[in-house]
Parts: sequence; C-alpha cells; structure tokens
Amino acid sequence: MSANSNVAEIPQISRPIMGGFHWFMRRYLRRHFHSVAINRENLDTVDISARDSLVVYANHASWWDPLAAMFAAELVLPQFRMYAPIDAHALSKYRMFAKMGFFPVDQSSQRGAADFLRTSRAILSQPGASIWITPEGRFVDPRDDSAKLMPGLSHLAAKVALADHQAAAGQTQNGPRIWFVSGGVEYTFWEERQPELLIWFGKPLCAAGAGVEHPESKQQWHLRLTESLRSAQRELAAAAIARDASRFELVLGGSSGTFFLYDIWRKLRARLTGTKMNVDHSDKLSRD
Repeated sequence: MSANSNVAEIPQISRPIMGGFHWFMRRYLRRHFHSVAINRENLDTVDISARDSLVVYANHASWWDPLAAMFAAELVLPQFRMYAPIDAHALSKYRMFAKMGFFPVDQSSQRGAADFLRTSRAILSQPGASIWITPEGRFVDPRDDSAKLMPGLSHLAAKVALADHQAAAGQTQNGPRIWFVSGGVEYTFWEERQPELLIWFGKPLCAAGAGVEHPESKQQWHLRLTESLRSAQRELAAAAIARDASRFELVLGGSSGTFFLYDIWRKLRARLTGTKMNVDHSDKLSRD
C-alpha cells in the first residue's frame, strides 16, 4: 500500500461498547426473526488468513442490514475487526456508532468519495481488518439486480490492486492480502410467524497480495464485483424459493409459535399429557 493511505484516521473501536451492543443485538434478532441462517461454503474455497484484510459487500435489502452485517461479522469472521462507512449526517445523530468502527462519508461530494478511499485504504493496510458496505446505495428488493453498484467499490479494488502491483514491482514489502467478498441477504417468510434472515456468501476475489502481473481496470473490477454479488443473490434466491433448509447453517434460533395465549395452552396441555411440545410449525431451520 502507498504511504498516503496511512494519512487517514482509522476509526477507534471500543471493546466495552461493542461487547454490550453484540449482547443486545443477539437478543434483538432472536426476538424479531424465527432464525438467522447462512451459507458460507464459498468462503471455504480459498485460504483466507487472519493476517489478510477483507471488503465484504452486500445487497441493500432493508433497515436490518447493518445489524445483519454486524452479527455475521462477529459470527463468521470474528478474527477480523469490523469497520463500515456510514452517512456523515446519520453518524452525527447516532454518535455511538463512531465507537464501533463506523466512519463518516459525505455521499454528495467528490471530497467525500476521496475520504472514503483514503480511509478504506488505511484500514485495509492493517492485517485482520474488514470493511462492510452496501454499494447499491439505496434500498433494493433482493431479487432486483438492476441497481448499479456505486463506483467507490470498484475504484477501491482497482486502487489496492494497482498499489500492490507497484509494491511488488519495486520489490518493497507488501501489505496483507486483500479480499473482496460478496454477500446476498434476504428477509423472507417460510412456515413461521416470524421471518427468516438468510445470508449467502460469494466466492472471495483477491485484489492484493496475489502477485497479479497486470492489475485490472476499474471497469473490469466493476464487472467482476457486480457479477459476484448477483451470483450470490441468485443462489440465495433459488434456495429461498425452494425453502431448502439443507443449504443453510442455522446460527441463531429466534421466535416461534403463534399467539402467546394459545401457545401457553398448548404447552400446558402437553405437560399434563406428558407429551413433547414443539411450537414450530415445521422442522425447517428449527432449533429442535
């Protein structure tokens, strides 16, 4: 990485605040979802080291996306410190997030784009760091693939790839390998009263540290990154439409049952008759 990438201020992460928020977040997700389930098979196809750095980018399906990202980061990639860009105005209203690795971005100016690149490159120069973003820039239905990804993502990939190529050509010390990992996210109803939160990771793409002789252009990266994300979304959609629970790993069981008074009666009746009671309507993504 170039020396200029270290000029930016890297966000500070408060362990007590992060720990408390993760405690709250797991309970909040349990309350509002029947399950959280993931498919991480593509992550296992490459050898990602704890000394590498990641950019995880996903479709922007709903208000729940930041919580889904923070939960997935803690569960699937706990060895990587999580950072994320956030609208500068929003961060001024919710300053607590500044202590959890979020950094401000002004999306309406060229200076904001430059600040995003500078801060992101500084973060990625650290081994064991990850940046999580939703480059669609607006809420988009998870089955809609018409939204173009914002240019900052491909610009970042091209920049780190070029810097890595120049460092290798100059026989200078390289930084960590930098991977770009797509993620499809859906919030869908199956058999239960509460929805399922489904996450599907795409195959990681290495942008730095792979010894590439001719780094790809920004346009080439845009096409590769877009196709990786859309492919992950298509695979997720196929499994979700088929309601194929076998394609997912249940990582968090949440709310089940119908109306709480009826569930109390069912449990009481099961206890009196000595039978086993399961409030789930089916065995799909059931904790039992």
